[in-house]
Amino acid sequence: MNKEQKTTIGILQIAPELGNIEVNIIKIDELLHHSPKANIWVLPELASSGYNFGSREEAVDCSETIEKSKFINFLTRKAASLNTWFVSGFNERDGNHLFNSAVLIGPEGLKGRYRKLHLFNREKLFFEPGNTGLPIFDTPFGSIGILICFDWMFPELWRVLSLKGARMICHPSNLVLPYCQTAIPGYALTNRIFVATSNRVGQEGDLTFTGQSVLVNPNGEYLLRGKQHKEETLTVEIDLANADNKQMTPYNDAFDDRRIDFYSLSVKEEHAEMKREKKILRKRIRKQKKQYNEDQLKTIGQDAMAQLEQTPEFKASKTIFIYWSLPDEVPTHEFIEKYRKEKRFILPRVVGDYLELHEFRGIELLEKGNSFGIQEPVGSVFSDFDAIELAIVPGLAFTRSGERLGRGGGYYDRTLPFLKNAVKIGVAFPFQIVPRIPLDTHDVLLDKVIAAAKEI
Repeated sequence: MNKEQKTTIGILQIAPELGNIEVNIIKIDELLHHSPKANIWVLPELASSGYNFGSREEAVDCSETIEKSKFINFLTRKAASLNTWFVSGFNERDGNHLFNSAVLIGPEGLKGRYRKLHLFNREKLFFEPGNTGLPIFDTPFGSIGILICFDWMFPELWRVLSLKGARMICHPSNLVLPYCQTAIPGYALTNRIFVATSNRVGQEGDLTFTGQSVLVNPNGEYLLRGKQHKEETLTVEIDLANADNKQMTPYNDAFDDRRIDFYSLSVKEEHAEMKREKKILRKRIRKQKKQYNEDQLKTIGQDAMAQLEQTPEFKASKTIFIYWSLPDEVPTHEFIEKYRKEKRFILPRVVGDYLELHEFRGIELLEKGNSFGIQEPVGSVFSDFDAIELAIVPGLAFTRSGERLGRGGGYYDRTLPFLKNAVKIGVAFPFQIVPRIPLDTHDVLLDKVIAAAKEI
């Protein structure tokens, strides 16, 4: 390859000191002083501050704003003096919000920022979920993307950044689980890109970081692999243009061969086969339910309702469409009674092929309906569909992505489209979560599914 095409990638594998920005600056400066030159250096997640905060107050104390950051000023000066680029984790304060961020800095200063989309474990106590989307950044060496640590778990991110044109994804990390470094070659291969994962080492409190930083090429081959416990710098020279070639064989292209006409949850199955699969799945779920008595199902299901109580959607909603549960469903009776004085609950009544809506005004105004023996409301019909902010939906089976299998009447799938302002949430027993549900033309996807974590 021509000299002009070569790009040296460097990875700094360090152990930042918790809460001490100045010490971390000195450590990085010293490592760079004794390292070969690189065009792009990738540093770990939260390299400015360390990671395992004891409280949000501690996280705030060692955060900085982009505009007044000692850490960013240091990297900017270093990038200019070394004529290099940095991708580094950064504890970012923006007003009253904290973000687990990464910055891109070149010889001329700050060029971009990414905020971590998928917060891991206790990070949710300190940081806001990222709101920058998935940007692509232009450098003299080609376009790069940035992900941070636990983002690795979500393959959609790697594919989107690759489709946007990223030749390399820089991946600042503070990994504690033992999986990521072995998963990275798969992401690099399937997207035909370079991946540079810079992981920290050392221990903070009860967390031990796994080191083993890696750089992987578009064939899924390790070009760099760090030690598990050692602070070190790793460099290698690559041709980032190799990531532009998505050809696998003379007849196969990793991107052109994608069947995007089928890559959707809304793809409909052949009708006869779909009906057969649904019938089998309903039978299996009913069989699993029979392994529990009513009291056991109620105990398990109460955990799902307790989780629902804590959601921002429930807390913010004043008018809620909900079902009056059968004995084998996630229980709602006590839940409705608990909140009926502060929220308005709307219950369904089966009328023909549709659900007629009525405001809940007490158990004494419920009567046994003709469909499935459900207790149904009586009285005046509720027709202000736009006022409903939340719909809590039962089902026989669900997927985590919002697919739902009902009892077979289709009542909810005909009714939910009218609730245009409602967030639609399914509640489920653990055994009702399945990998896949075949979709029919009228099936409605839910926005969220909450499954009980409790078992008997």
